[in-house]
Amino acid sequence: MPAGDTTSELDHRLAEVEALRKRVLNVIPHALRTPITTFRGLAEALTTATDTQIREEIGPALRRLAAQAEHLLDDMLIAAGYTTALPTAAVEPTPVEETIAAVWSDLGGSDEGLVVTSSGRHAVLMAPGSLFKLLVHLLDNARKYGDAPVRVVVGDSDEGVVRLDVVTAGAVPPDLGMFVEPFYRGETAVMRAPGLGVGLTVARALAEQAGGSVEVVAGEGEGGGVTSRVVLPAAEEQG
Repeated sequence: MPAGDTTSELDHRLAEVEALRKRVLNVIPHALRTPITTFRGLAEALTTATDTQIREEIGPALRRLAAQAEHLLDDMLIAAGYTTALPTAAVEPTPVEETIAAVWSDLGGSDEGLVVTSSGRHAVLMAPGSLFKLLVHLLDNARKYGDAPVRVVVGDSDEGVVRLDVVTAGAVPPDLGMFVEPFYRGETAVMRAPGLGVGLTVARALAEQAGGSVEVVAGEGEGGGVTSRVVLPAAEEQG
């Protein structure tokens, strides 16, 4: 390889590393500030709280916050490429439609805010909890950054896979190709809601661990928008 090409490739890689460094420094301090501030407030409250307040209010709040912080850390590790943060349990059949409904309920979404179209009941082979976590990221992103309602289309194919399309309407972002890059947050995302910029990266890592994939493409309908397309190995048909 000519020396000039080697230098050019090195410069390109260094530029990518610098861009990632800037994205990390841009989002992580903001993401950590709220839980750290809350931890501090709860710790200070412990010094004057009664036993009843500790048992009924502060203790449960600390447990919830610790779980949130743990999930946040796991997401950052997965987005940074640490495969040890991925689930390690054996795969098992996981119902798709029921998991979609459970995730949407957990996110506090309204009934009219989600439209699911399915050719039947489907199940995929993934580690326990992986499909739930994957869909949390995709559906949360869709409801935060797209126009309502969020549409999910579920179908299977002759290739032994289940395909889920999470579809939102609205303008197609000019930076669509960057959406799966770790810690990337576009201007629209920054303006609409706080976040780490790792949701799609984590979703893709979970899908790939199961032998599937996640890609983000421009919507194919007249309304434009964005489609997050998930392909996962199918389990036995559920009827």
